[in-house]
Amino acid sequence: MKTTTLTALILLTTACTTQTTHIYKPDGNKQCEPATATLANSTNQLTNAGIKVLTSTCATQTGMAVITVCGAPTLGIHLHEIKTSDVPQAKRLGYEEAHNLVNKDRGTGYETIDCPNPD
Repeated sequence: MKTTTLTALILLTTACTTQTTHIYKPDGNKQCEPATATLANSTNQLTNAGIKVLTSTCATQTGMAVITVCGAPTLGIHLHEIKTSDVPQAKRLGYEEAHNLVNKDRGTGYETIDCPNPD
C-alpha cells in the first residue's frame, strides 16, 4: 500500500512539473554600429509563434575570439527560457539550445549582460 501511494505521488509530482530550456539567438548587432535588434523584438518573435517566454535577458558568448572590425558581428545573444516542449518550434525560428554554447574543455559559455540601448 505504501509503495503504491508513493509511486502515485511521484508520478503526479513529475507530471505537474514543467521542464524548461534556455534558448538563444545571435542578437544581430554589428561592431561600431548602434544596436538595432532588441530583446523585445526577439521575445515578440517567440510569443507571436505561440511560444510562452518565461524569462528573457541579453547575454554574450564567452571564451571565443572574434575579428575586431567595424560591421562584423558581435558575440551578443538574446537568451530566453521556454517550456522544453516548445524547443522544436523555436528551432524552426532559428533559436538554439543555450547549453550547446557551454564547453568546459574549450572554456566557452555565456554570461548575462545589460542589453545595449538601440538608437
